[in-house]
Amino acid sequence: MTSHIKSELSLLSELFLSILLTACIAIYLYKTFETFPWLPFIGIPIGLAIMVACWERKKHSWSMFITGLIVSSIVWSIVFNWSSLLGIFH
Repeated sequence: MTSHIKSELSLLSELFLSILLTACIAIYLYKTFETFPWLPFIGIPIGLAIMVACWERKKHSWSMFITGLIVSSIVWSIVFNWSSLLGIFH
């Protein structure tokens, strides 16, 4: 396997890990609380992204993981709060 293929697989695995992690946290919060706590849900992945960014001193080593965490947390927050968002606009 060439180094290019290994780096591409690493980027994909980081992206899938971030999506899976935020999905698991979102489902847990959705099943545990009566109303979905969207602010803590967005705060958990952002805090984890900051910790990973500070922990890894290399500039672009975990960029796909951090981006995936932030984007998927925003998307999952919209998905699980869709009914309350529609209630705001009426």
